[in-house]
Amino acid sequence: MSLVPLLIMLQLVLLQNNNSILISVDALSSSPPPPTPITSAKTNTKRKILRVCQSPGCKDDGATATFDYLSAMAPPGIDVVKGVCVSLCGSGPVVEICGNNVDDATLIKKKRVKGSEAVVSLLDECVAVDNIKNDGAQSSVEPALKPHLRDRLLNGYKLSLKANEAYRKKNYQLAVELYTDAIESGRKPAMMLHEARIKFRDDDDVVDGNIDDETSNLEEEGTVQWLVTSFKNSCRSRLVLKDVDGARRDAFAATVFSRSLDADAHECLAEVCAASSDALGELQGIKAAIKQYERMEEVYSKLANAGEDAPTRAEAAKNRNHAAARKRELGFRVSKFERVVGF
Repeated sequence: MSLVPLLIMLQLVLLQNNNSILISVDALSSSPPPPTPITSAKTNTKRKILRVCQSPGCKDDGATATFDYLSAMAPPGIDVVKGVCVSLCGSGPVVEICGNNVDDATLIKKKRVKGSEAVVSLLDECVAVDNIKNDGAQSSVEPALKPHLRDRLLNGYKLSLKANEAYRKKNYQLAVELYTDAIESGRKPAMMLHEARIKFRDDDDVVDGNIDDETSNLEEEGTVQWLVTSFKNSCRSRLVLKDVDGARRDAFAATVFSRSLDADAHECLAEVCAASSDALGELQGIKAAIKQYERMEEVYSKLANAGEDAPTRAEAAKNRNHAAARKRELGFRVSKFERVVGF
């Protein structure tokens, strides 16, 4: 069955079972975790790589936002990875267009790739049939979404950024409204794009571990990370507003769209259970989160030791330490639960 309708069906079931908080953790955990990063993946000559400079200067210019934008919008055959300084300080964010691997000697460097127009223009350039490489080769990457669907995805992503800002300012009512609109606009095209990217890799028998080595973005596909974050932030906003049922729906959706691999989504479930005095559900949510933090710690530990460059290793070490700290803190909560509640 196609992934998009399956997720829609799952969400409908979850919406009809607001009081059955326990079903999500075990029912969704059957999805296998992402493959362990490797270095000998089969080369796909159709693939293009956009490498976003992550130097301090480019980050100050907005490289993090550009990386997230590209990750959310990139069609199948275009992988977005993090790169090191390319000595173009003051012209950032800088994005390098590589061939089918990040060590390609022939690169095109794009300066000041910032904002939706620049991001969309760069992606259009990558999927166009006219020349985009110095040697005149034509792109074999095809867009996965029709124009009206890409417009919906772009609109949803933009709304999510506005919602994130409202959430940071603790304007929770506005945040919920914006997240609702963002999800409504971008959910379907985001999942269609996500499915198309998976199919691209499956059809060409390509394991994307070498890409994970470069990006350290091992928790989610970039195409749906913004969607999962929107559900989680909406959940917590609703909890502040005492909308427990709405928060429960958002927490369920966060686990569904993350394939139950997002540890923080399980923490959202635990928070919803705590708000509804469901001690057993809270305990199960915490245990599910610990399981995913253990997975993250293991994967990031490998990358922290084997990353190709110092920034990659440093970021992996930071993420590993965060996962270890959350696992330890939640472990204390489990011990307290088992001692006080008697589970």
